[in-house]
Amino acid sequence: MQVTINVPDQVAAEARARGLLTEVYVEELITSRTNANSDLDQRKAVEAAVDRILERRERHKLNGLKIKDLITEGRKY
Repeated sequence: MQVTINVPDQVAAEARARGLLTEVYVEELITSRTNANSDLDQRKAVEAAVDRILERRERHKLNGLKIKDLITEGRKY
């Protein structure tokens, strides 16, 4: 897909200073911002998953049993 945009003179000057075509520089800017948003979305998803795990941990108790007791019980069978 092609889109025509008006690039501010400052952005064009930054591209020239880096020795890049303006189109390439703008593409890099868009890609970097997209990746940053993707990282942020991924971080939020991880935080939500951790919150769900902690919430479920609070609701599900072993009623006084210890993990060691459960392991010993499992060995019987």
